[in-house]
Formats: sequence, structure tokens, C-alpha cells
Amino acid sequence: MEPNKNNISNRMKMIDRIITAYKAKKLMLQAQQIQQDGIKEESNKSYKSISKRMKDAHKRNQRQKKIDKLQAIKTHWKGLN
Repeated sequence: MEPNKNNISNRMKMIDRIITAYKAKKLMLQAQQIQQDGIKEESNKSYKSISKRMKDAHKRNQRQKKIDKLQAIKTHWKGLN
């Protein structure tokens, strides 16, 4: 009976190792997924930030052009003194 108990014990150890390896693999895959999601969010934030800055710069440039155009017209400011 002694060899049979040893064989069962070895099988249980092997099963435990397999379960542990499976759990480790699953955790590793979850960590990779979280990391990839974080990278996607950062790139989306970066894109939103760039697009917002570009829109704001365009508005600022357009406003400055209008101001420059109106300042060039001498009669435009005549009645505001």
C-alpha cells in the first residue's frame, strides 16, 4: 500500500502544480489586458488633448485675424472715443 499512497501523493502534487500554473497564467493575461486598456486610454486622452488644443489654437488665430483686420480700419474705431 505504501507505493500506492506515494503515487497518489505525486499525482496530487502534479495537479496542484498544474492548478498553480493555470492561475499564474490567468493572472498574467489579466495584467496584460489591464496594461493594454491603460495604453488605449492614454492614447485616447492624448488624441483628445491634441484635438482640443488644435481647436482652441484655431479659434484664437481666427479671433486675432479679425482683431487685426478691424484695427487696420481707421474709421471703425472713430466713434468709440
